[in-house]
Amino acid sequence: MRGPSANYLSLPFRDAIAFFRQKVNLPTEAWDDLWRGMHSRAFVVAGAGKAELLSDLRQAVDKAISQGTTLAEFRKDFDSIVATHGWNYKGGRGWRSAIIYDTNLAVAYDAGHYKARNDPAVLAARPYLRYLASRSANPRKEHMQWYNLVLRHDDPFWDTHTPRNGWGCKCGVTTVSQRELEELQKEFEDSGTPIRTKGPGIEHYDHIDRKTGEITQVPKGIDPGWDYNPGQAAWGKQLSQKAMAEYQAMKADAWEQLTPGDWATYGLANNLVPDNPMASMGAKITDPELATSTLEKIIGGKEQIYSFTAKDGFRYDIVVNAEVLIAHIDLNRTPFLPFLPETLTDPQEVWQRFDRHKGTGKIVLRQRIIKILPLDKGKKGLLVICDAKNGMIEAWTMMPITSWNYLSKQRTGQLVYRKEE
Repeated sequence: MRGPSANYLSLPFRDAIAFFRQKVNLPTEAWDDLWRGMHSRAFVVAGAGKAELLSDLRQAVDKAISQGTTLAEFRKDFDSIVATHGWNYKGGRGWRSAIIYDTNLAVAYDAGHYKARNDPAVLAARPYLRYLASRSANPRKEHMQWYNLVLRHDDPFWDTHTPRNGWGCKCGVTTVSQRELEELQKEFEDSGTPIRTKGPGIEHYDHIDRKTGEITQVPKGIDPGWDYNPGQAAWGKQLSQKAMAEYQAMKADAWEQLTPGDWATYGLANNLVPDNPMASMGAKITDPELATSTLEKIIGGKEQIYSFTAKDGFRYDIVVNAEVLIAHIDLNRTPFLPFLPETLTDPQEVWQRFDRHKGTGKIVLRQRIIKILPLDKGKKGLLVICDAKNGMIEAWTMMPITSWNYLSKQRTGQLVYRKEE
């Protein structure tokens, strides 16, 4: 396969820059050490195992995104970094530098455009997405079947088929209004690629993880690991279904932390000043069905999406499923359920880190949302923590604490948000 050679705008794209800069450096041996949406949270270069090398490569990519430098200019930086660190990378110089440059810039721009086109005003005026033909001289036949497919922005098709759909893929997507859709239908009526407004049936193939042996279903026509929406993974919805059960089945000591840092690294105190609560304490409920219905009243339905956006653009959207949550919490904690919404929409701190499983070598991204609320009777406060893995809620902690030691142990990794006191 030929190396990519995409051209990018010379002017900085704020959302693309924000997407790239929120990533965590993660030294890896292979690109597939991370899977799918985790690439939206980590900067990795296969084989760049030294932190200093990865940091220099990141600076070069950041320069390309924020200053609009060309591939030729990036290659000069690439050559200098290779010489400085004596990096013995795989592949030819032209191909390898182009892969690093194009993949990072393309995905950053795609994620930036995702955020822009999901603005409520844009969605109201242009609710459809159109799959655009590849700019490649040799387009993939598998991708040509999606040309001129026009579906609503929230169609499940886009969860897995939003370009880019593989290494060097140059397909695109654009927003479409109702009027434009009607005009496009007339324009392409007699062409080889007429406008279609019904999602295609999706077939899958088995991809076997070379390290763990895990079998993953991947849509046909998409390279392994590319069947995700980078913008959605960075800015968009994060689901909570089976992650809690998986978390409880795994022992905490089976993981090693890869992302350095903790509260002391950031020069913070080992405590948090309790935040002003918006809700009041609820009643203790011992019946699971009653607890579920009570939580449904608190969140306004069986399931609710809670969103948070910081001033610097950091964002998450987390789905709370009442039945799933109640099935995985101690019912003695039910009096604290009313505080869940404000924890997710108004956190005091958000940390994220990469962990590697000691047995399989699998790497996962974990995000921790923390809030402290006041309690009487000499307690330091009520600690509320939401843990999410790869965008899926895997654990909740709601407990009164009498010392700050437990809280301190939870504040590890990269601090991505801190509420001003």
